[in-house]
Amino acid sequence: MAKWLLFASILSITVSVSSQTFAATLTTANLTPNNLVITEYLANPVGMTDADGEYFEIFNTTSHSIDLGGLVVRDDGTNSFTVTALLLAPQSFAVFSNSDGTSLGITPDYMYGGSMTLTNTADEIGLYRQDGMAIHQLIYTDGDFFGAGIAHELDVLNWTTPAVVNGPASGADFIAASALLPFNNNGSPGLAGNTTINLAAVPLPASVWMFGSTLGMLCWLRHKVGKAAHLALEALTHDRQTGSNGLDSLGAANAAPTGR
Repeated sequence: MAKWLLFASILSITVSVSSQTFAATLTTANLTPNNLVITEYLANPVGMTDADGEYFEIFNTTSHSIDLGGLVVRDDGTNSFTVTALLLAPQSFAVFSNSDGTSLGITPDYMYGGSMTLTNTADEIGLYRQDGMAIHQLIYTDGDFFGAGIAHELDVLNWTTPAVVNGPASGADFIAASALLPFNNNGSPGLAGNTTINLAAVPLPASVWMFGSTLGMLCWLRHKVGKAAHLALEALTHDRQTGSNGLDSLGAANAAPTGR
């Protein structure tokens, strides 16, 4: 009974630690490249000013919520801003917009105002930690490659998506959006749109490895305890049959002639 109580106690502790690990919220200081990926951008909206319609979208590729407070976003010039507060759920999108999104009929998750603009020709969007480590970068050389008002959507998002992606005039990482937005704009801010997302093969977190290791150890202990109990039972049966006990046998062995 005692060994099963031990088994249950260790199992309970392991599950508790695993649950806490899965529930942990990451901060920007914990992020590594591609934990966040830029998945869509509209640099040249039609039927409105750029300030009213520009946006870009990011995706949380991890299995944890991320507190984006402190995330630095900047272009290839002097424009930049630092996110003050935004919690992004696991494997979810967040839309960043120059305005409140009214003109496009959207509700952005974060409004950066005039701190940054997306030029219609060549520009860059970079996501950085406070210490300068790049989380993800988008480089484009034509902000309306598919035509004015058509957003650019990442073609494929998976575990091999590069940490630096290129707009269609610089590479083949992005494709044209087709979902309709007001004023003949196309885009799918906050949704996958035409992006193919394949993140099924998620690397196992440390808690799963720990859980498996603990189960293996418990099975080994159970085997050892069971074997010891079996040997003790055999010894007891032998003693009953011979009318002796373990101490008598030990004494007899010690008293045996040495043969000298």
